[in-house]
Amino acid sequence: MYATFLMLAKELRVMTRDRRLMVGVVLSSLVVLPALMGFLTNIDRLLGSDEQPVHVLLAAPLPELEALLAAEPGWVLHRGWTRGETAEGAESELTLERQGDAVRILVDGSRRRLARAARELRDLLEAERQRLFAAALGEHGLTPEELQPFSVELVDTAPDSRSRLITSTLVPYLVVILLVANANRALYVAVGEKERKTLSSLLVSTAPRGAIVVGKSLAIVVFALFSSALLILGLVLFSRFGLALGPAMDGAGFRLSPGQVVEVVPNVMALALFIASVVMLLGTLARSQREAGIYTAPLTFIAIFLAVFSMSSSEFSLGTYAVPILGNSLAMRETLLDSLSPLKLLLAVACNLLLFAALVWVSVRLYHREEVLFRP
Repeated sequence: MYATFLMLAKELRVMTRDRRLMVGVVLSSLVVLPALMGFLTNIDRLLGSDEQPVHVLLAAPLPELEALLAAEPGWVLHRGWTRGETAEGAESELTLERQGDAVRILVDGSRRRLARAARELRDLLEAERQRLFAAALGEHGLTPEELQPFSVELVDTAPDSRSRLITSTLVPYLVVILLVANANRALYVAVGEKERKTLSSLLVSTAPRGAIVVGKSLAIVVFALFSSALLILGLVLFSRFGLALGPAMDGAGFRLSPGQVVEVVPNVMALALFIASVVMLLGTLARSQREAGIYTAPLTFIAIFLAVFSMSSSEFSLGTYAVPILGNSLAMRETLLDSLSPLKLLLAVACNLLLFAALVWVSVRLYHREEVLFRP
């Protein structure tokens, strides 16, 4: 055990002495990536496109709505009969057309600004419809309430449920991707001594080869957790300047209760150990960092797939929590929703620790084979 911590301290000392590495990690994780992610998720607001008027094409005569829209700020009306073109020949953003008794709003839903404007326009037209309906009933001495024997109202007792749902979806995905990406950045811990031709002197030292492998694996864990924590801290800090990464990064949606921390910490630690053991094993098999990067590339894609798969609203069986990454993502999501059972958490953590032990054992076996360590 002492030799393991000596190896861990050695690797951490090598990392901290590499000033370029440390400055790059701090700047990229704490400043550059949070700034880029915050800018991309708030690009419409920062560029002022949210304040630009929305062009609406009236593809059919709608005299009862034209005066309403003309009086509302933020809408520019164009009258024409050719869908997709205004009277001036410019591209329209929203189109209003009549189909029977229905008024249809045509919008490109892939553009967030227009989708939001279409919802506002729908609410505006619905309010006008209700007003006209009430006026027509009033001519006959009736009120809308008389035609509705009762009303149905859904009351959400959790006012922050939407923010919690977004948080529980985004945060597990972000944690998984960060751990995998930052563990891959620490490949030189597993491969660097091969390239520097210093592995022989390490192997002839008094440190057991098992201690060497475990110490290096723990160094990868520390590096991955440190870099990931810096990035999350950067995202939180940039959210204070109005560059929040969606509703999950606002002040209320990104807090953990003490009970949630108790569940998240062992989950993330076990996941980090598993990922580090995979990176260590692949790095042991590789001859250089470039070759190790080729080996670890599929790990990133698999992690993304499993993290995205965990976003499904389907019910997962208990055995699913034994699948690495997927089980951790599911457990983390349920923790943030306050619905995780201790058995699921125990299963996810235990399977990660068992796989960590198994992969480390394989790496130790490979460290006893010179034909693997010193391949030409």
